[in-house]
Amino acid sequence: MKPMRAAMHLVKRSAALAFASALASAALALPAGAAELRTEVTVTENVVTLGDLFDGAGDAARTIVADAPAPGFTSDISISRISLAARRSGVAWRNTTGLTHITVARAGTAVPETEVAAAVSSAIMAATPALPVTAKLQVDFANGHAGVQVGIDQALSVKVEQIAFNARTGSFDALLRAPANDLASPLRRVSGRAYPVLDVPVLTRDVAPGDVVRRQDIDWIRLPANRVSQNIITAEAQLVGMSPRYPVRTGEPLRMSDIQPPVVVAKGAQVDMTYVSGALTLTARGRALQSGAIGDTVDILNPRSNRTVQGIVEGPNMVRIEAFGAPRAAAELKS
Repeated sequence: MKPMRAAMHLVKRSAALAFASALASAALALPAGAAELRTEVTVTENVVTLGDLFDGAGDAARTIVADAPAPGFTSDISISRISLAARRSGVAWRNTTGLTHITVARAGTAVPETEVAAAVSSAIMAATPALPVTAKLQVDFANGHAGVQVGIDQALSVKVEQIAFNARTGSFDALLRAPANDLASPLRRVSGRAYPVLDVPVLTRDVAPGDVVRRQDIDWIRLPANRVSQNIITAEAQLVGMSPRYPVRTGEPLRMSDIQPPVVVAKGAQVDMTYVSGALTLTARGRALQSGAIGDTVDILNPRSNRTVQGIVEGPNMVRIEAFGAPRAAAELKS
């Protein structure tokens, strides 16, 4: 029995030595530092590589695993796909955490909202002949922003490939390509509302009656066209040099009835009256019986004759006697 026990002991020892040798061989076959899968991955190119997914991918770092999502978007890559690519490329990694997928984000640069809105507006104008060519369209995106991005270092441009516009409701749905001239770039869908607007001048400061509006007092706001009535001032020239009839607050649209030429002759003020006829020029002092702006016709009392003449206001306290009734006017000025 003793020889049999000795033989069995020898067999067990040999098996243990063989198992230990196999473990040692396996350990020697693995690289000194096994690769580690990243849990958060952001790429800048249009493909995802083993180097993007793993720390320690070594020479296999450039091996492509999948296409990257569009700039600004994310996509999932299954662990089975990653594991297969790693195994074929000799990357030592085992899924010991039970992961099923890795989410990959693509970095991008946002195309300016003004650029996207301008492209959509132009496409709507081209597709809608009923809109006047001079119309301006305000484009409001459904989510508050277009959110169109392009890859790092790509051109910040968009091109509208398709547009659907409802002129009654103003709603639109568009397919955009970004960058504009890259046929390989993905199409992006944006939607929202577009409606005609007008730029309206407003004042940058509170202005009181008697104050004169200067060009530097003017700013611009954009209003829906259907909120701008016919008597609303829409041109700078209608406002500069004018004076409000009532106190005007900053940022408020103005009506034509809110303003008037500034009063340069006040009722009761002393004025210079002038009558010119050929080489004859007569001047005299008078008292204004009415207030008036430049171009207004006002009554002037000649204190020497105590008679009233009419004149046209030409400047601050300056009145020109009209040619109508000139002989009488000239006689009054001589008095």
